[in-house]
Amino acid sequence: MINKVGQFIQGNYRLLLDKEFNALEPHIKEQVEYRASICTDCMEAGECKFCGCQTPGKLYVTKSCNNGERFPDLMGLEDWNKFKIENNVKPTVDLPSSNMGG
Repeated sequence: MINKVGQFIQGNYRLLLDKEFNALEPHIKEQVEYRASICTDCMEAGECKFCGCQTPGKLYVTKSCNNGERFPDLMGLEDWNKFKIENNVKPTVDLPSSNMGG
């Protein structure tokens, strides 16, 4: 129960940062948009079919509730860029390039 409360707070805090202040990190925003594009059934229902949490707040939570069945946990910039290449995910947000070479 405590874990769900923490996820609710995290998800809705990030939702607020995104929608009210446009202050969400671009690579996180892109992953949220990716999750929404995969979970159209959850978005239409207003809740996640795996855990029952409300959308869209659930999309902003770091931990995936579906064990990677639909999408992984939220990632850092470099891991997200790698995931996009490996899974042919088209960018939706202009992201800064990561300095992977050092």
